[in-house]
Amino acid sequence: MDDTAAGLRRRLFNAAARMRKQRQEPPTPKGITPAEMYAMMAVSRLEGEGRKVRSGDIAKCGQATPSAVSQTLKSLEEKGLITRQRDKGDSRAVTVHLTEDGRAFSARGRELHEQMIDEVLTYLGPEDAEHLVRIVERLVDLPACKAARAQQNGCAQAGCPVASAGASPASTADASQAGAASSHAVGTAMDAGAAFSAADVSSQTASAEGGAPCA
Repeated sequence: MDDTAAGLRRRLFNAAARMRKQRQEPPTPKGITPAEMYAMMAVSRLEGEGRKVRSGDIAKCGQATPSAVSQTLKSLEEKGLITRQRDKGDSRAVTVHLTEDGRAFSARGRELHEQMIDEVLTYLGPEDAEHLVRIVERLVDLPACKAARAQQNGCAQAGCPVASAGASPASTADASQAGAASSHAVGTAMDAGAAFSAADVSSQTASAEGGAPCA
């Protein structure tokens, strides 16, 4: 087995390619698309935190475009799973709410997701499952660590103290690059057996970046 850097990279790429071919969307209740399921789960989570849910919040949770979320919400509204209302505190804003049926579908979707995750974790066994979670948690932290190192290196070269807040343009660029790399790696890890959905990945990423976990 080739354990050199080039060998490990090649093995990771090969495994990722195989997983992409085998990938399936996590199961959803009948009549509900994955995008609709992710949206309802996001609304359920945010409502549970006592927050007013707007379409932009759902877009951030799922890393989706506003137009895509708008179409998803329209479909959910036609199916009677959500309602959209003018915000009493801001007449220009529209809030999203699950109906009773929407809450039931969201709960069932979460149950199906958890069953799939449990199946994969059981397949891996306790030790490998712990390693998978630990490694993914480290990858999520990569952008922040890369930015901090870049800022420290820049200040050291300039002879200035490291700022406690804010980042230089260089560190911001490095963080963006690291974020893209870590997101790809996290996605690769999360693809294993299609155990984790895109919603789960975005939820962890948003939490690491100080945003709201969504699903």
